[in-house]
Amino acid sequence: MKQFSYSTAITVQKAFRILELLGEKQPARPAELIQQIKISRSNLYRLLATLQKIGYVEKTFDSRYRLSFKTFILGSTVSSSNLLSDIAHPYMARLAEISQENVNLAVLFEKKALYIKKIERPHYLKLDQPVGNTDPLHCTALGKTLLSGLTDQELEIFLRTLQLVPYTKKTIIDPEALVRVIRNVRRKGYATDLEELSEGIHCVGAPIRDRTNKVIAAISISAPAVRLTMQKMEKLKDPLIEAALKISRKLGYTEANKAKGI
Repeated sequence: MKQFSYSTAITVQKAFRILELLGEKQPARPAELIQQIKISRSNLYRLLATLQKIGYVEKTFDSRYRLSFKTFILGSTVSSSNLLSDIAHPYMARLAEISQENVNLAVLFEKKALYIKKIERPHYLKLDQPVGNTDPLHCTALGKTLLSGLTDQELEIFLRTLQLVPYTKKTIIDPEALVRVIRNVRRKGYATDLEELSEGIHCVGAPIRDRTNKVIAAISISAPAVRLTMQKMEKLKDPLIEAALKISRKLGYTEANKAKGI
């Protein structure tokens, strides 16, 4: 069969880069976008006019640009069709009820933990990341849980490309120390974040596996350290692990597969 090779469409790439930048900070002035994308003023305005015409970008009264509601609708179709989120919801809700704290669901995306679902309690923790945002892997319970799904060799290779930024004085920035922590996460079945990303914030997370025994997501409970104490985390780790296991089973995971190393 004849193989075709296609080069990427640079104009499309630039258009999507505009959408990504507006998603990070909006509304934005054209000058800000030009500086980030490194394109001519005329090209930027042509792309903005096109995106505005098809309904994905809006122009504000002060000549700045922002994403339109149509962009939200498009993104929402991903959420609504996300099988993992749908399956996890009742177990996350129950866990939030038991803990009376926020419960988060994340997957690995571009070397970060991407939040794809959240169950919030009334005392909503403002430091929590909203759905669609990301957190680093090395200093979060979700991230360390996701890293625990890698083999030692995969983890070693992965850490070579991962910058261990110190967010607090408790952040692990030594690769060897992090490897030891990840091995311990595998052994215990859960991970913790003890003020490693944000001072005064604790988090505990557990892995979600698919039918091949691969860690495909992580679920966590997060709260201020004054509420989510070491004693409370010890009490909640079993319900957390059980919730993660029930979600995994819904995805086809079985303990038999784990025993076989599948």
